[in-house]
Amino acid sequence: MTLIYLFIIVLVWEMAAEAFAPKSFLGSKKGLTFAKFTPGAIISEIRGKIAATVFTKNKAGASIRNRVTPINRRSVGQTEQRQSLASLSAQWRGLTEAQRLSWNNSGASFPQTDNLGQTIFLTGAQLFIRCNANLILTGNVQITSAPTPTSFDVLSFTAIAADASSGVVSLTFTPTVPAGFEMVVRATAPVSPGKSFIPGSAFRFIKAIAPAATSPQVLTAEYEAVFGSLTNSTDQKIFVELYLVEQASGLAGIGVRGFGVVLA
Repeated sequence: MTLIYLFIIVLVWEMAAEAFAPKSFLGSKKGLTFAKFTPGAIISEIRGKIAATVFTKNKAGASIRNRVTPINRRSVGQTEQRQSLASLSAQWRGLTEAQRLSWNNSGASFPQTDNLGQTIFLTGAQLFIRCNANLILTGNVQITSAPTPTSFDVLSFTAIAADASSGVVSLTFTPTVPAGFEMVVRATAPVSPGKSFIPGSAFRFIKAIAPAATSPQVLTAEYEAVFGSLTNSTDQKIFVELYLVEQASGLAGIGVRGFGVVLA
């Protein structure tokens, strides 16, 4: 353990002054990416990567592993998302100075929680891209000036019902989707029934449910368009995530997750 502490100290010594500054700890310097940490006797917690070393945490506790570069499959969805991000970044640069200032000044109104449980604030560009990406996802008109904070109804995920024989996938939730909002539905492919945790990267967009939509909602066609038929998925689990997006601003509420077992 002492050797691990010494290893960490050597790696972060050059970056200590910058890392302790009251700002986002992520950045790059000489090809390295700063890890994010909270101070303890030496270091309390650390997240991120330095060179090829990744600092993370799972159910077993804190861990250090070698960075592995994933295969770039360039799926249709990945390509579309990258194109959308590039387009929004270009749009940010094309805003007027007054418009960019409105976004920069609004960051403090939208606190976020990072992977260390600390409160952080988005930059103007991050907030602009996040809001407009949600508007693109839900098919609403993009905005150029920063929105004001809004309140969201508390969603309750009741059930996801899936039938391998009929192929029907239906979703039960409360309350009714409120006026001025859409409910985004994301789901996973059928997975082993022994799984209880699914990473966010496994979820795919299924549908944006319009205002005033009531429960239950049948999502068979939309689910099969992404993951295919459930014919051979009996007894497997499907995880679902729901969250609200305001149609006028693109602001998103906190998501809720649940799962259902595919019946025969």
